Amino acid sequence: MPQTPALLRFAFEHASDGMLLTDPKGVIRMVNDAFIRMFGFSHEEVIGQRTGFLRSPYSTQEFYEAMWKSLREKGEWKGEIVNRTKQGGEKTCFLTISSIFSESGERIGYHGVEIDLTERKRLESQIIQGEKLAAIGESVATLVHEIRNPLNGIAMNIYMLEQNGESERHWTEEERESIHLISREARRLEDLVKNVLTYARNVELHYEQVMLSEFLEELEELLIFQSEQRDVTLDVQIDPNKMTGRFDPDQMKQVMLNLVQNAIEAAEQGDRREVRVHADVREDASWRPISSSGRVILFEVANTGPAISDEVRTNLFRPFFTTKPQGLGLGLATSAKIVRQHHGVLDIRDAEQPPFTTVFTVALPA
Repeated sequence: MPQTPALLRFAFEHASDGMLLTDPKGVIRMVNDAFIRMFGFSHEEVIGQRTGFLRSPYSTQEFYEAMWKSLREKGEWKGEIVNRTKQGGEKTCFLTISSIFSESGERIGYHGVEIDLTERKRLESQIIQGEKLAAIGESVATLVHEIRNPLNGIAMNIYMLEQNGESERHWTEEERESIHLISREARRLEDLVKNVLTYARNVELHYEQVMLSEFLEELEELLIFQSEQRDVTLDVQIDPNKMTGRFDPDQMKQVMLNLVQNAIEAAEQGDRREVRVHADVREDASWRPISSSGRVILFEVANTGPAISDEVRTNLFRPFFTTKPQGLGLGLATSAKIVRQHHGVLDIRDAEQPPFTTVFTVALPA
């Protein structure tokens, strides 16, 4: 390979996307640090390998043959590819390969650029799932309305029976207990219908320009008593900078109350009982699926306590899924729906900073 000029070499080595240079047969001669971070291999493990060593089960023989045909005939190839990492995981990347020619016109190698799409794909998947749930929600709202009318009739007649029975004293003890049981279950069903209807309806959002520090201060006031009662340290990190965000403060307060209350309950089960709440405005290309500029408002709720299993995590935002002995399992589902209505994403991940185990993130377009 010809020696790369110092400026081009510096740009290659310090690029934020993964880059590699190969010879005409696809043997890797050089990679940058971003490539190493992306796939987890060391420079020594990569140099001298053919690019096929990154091949995952998703990349078929036909896929690679089409890629090489395009390189031979057109001198370039671009498209999505799933590569494997050293740890056995998978990375979805947008790969661009360009031919490198000598001054005489001879092809002497290839230059590849790998852009990591894994986070973007995950966010897009969540948005698509949210749209599906929204469609289901509309159908549920219609069904709930149909259930509510006869339920109201049942409740009214039970009330009349209770009043007549008590006044005329002609119910036996067994009959009275049966009527009370029906009444209690009817009220429970009415509460269930109300909660389902709340989840199914699209709330009309009232956007305001909100000072994030004031929003968190109000949140802390509402939750400090609950955290003290459970002996959990509530650390609300309020940035002195006057950052603002545009969202519906009442609806987002409902979301954050739910997330922090859940975090407090989880932290109560651990040796270190801590919950940390933080808000920020950041700009990152990985958030472009929800914000064209990548600029987002981020709310983060981190807690100590037991880690959440993969099985629970998969179902956590689904309606009627709960790990608690009581409750309908609509709190997180409703919170996720409110965030989606803001065109944002509610996500969960493992915490990177001990002693915290779990972090919930709300990302809204800024």
